[in-house]
Amino acid sequence: MQTARIVSLLVALQLAFLSGCSSTVPATVTMRPGGPLQPDAAIFLSARVQQMRIAQSLRDARLTTTDQMRDADYTLEVRVGRSRSNAACGGVNNVAYILTLNGSRVMVIKGRGRTGSCTPSVFDDMSRKLASFAGP
Repeated sequence: MQTARIVSLLVALQLAFLSGCSSTVPATVTMRPGGPLQPDAAIFLSARVQQMRIAQSLRDARLTTTDQMRDADYTLEVRVGRSRSNAACGGVNNVAYILTLNGSRVMVIKGRGRTGSCTPSVFDDMSRKLASFAGP
């Protein structure tokens, strides 16, 4: 009887731990810019994975992207962690947006959520958060 209780408690703890790892975390600004970002500034996107999906999210948030670093006002490095769970549309990943201007960090946004073609996507949420700091 006691062993069965311990086993069921361990299983419940494992399930809670696993679901906690794959839960979503809203986009949070961990480093704020000193003022508003330049309006209509061109952003060069640097991402090792899912670059096309991230670029689409930036465009949907009405941010201007460029394919040439020399034409960019800002550089956005997007770091995507390993998948914590998978679905047909994509996984749940930790994501960080790191915005730089002339090599200096201006802003950092972090979150966890569905990536790939999933809707809603953490990329959409984070891109909207970034766009909310653009000037008038």
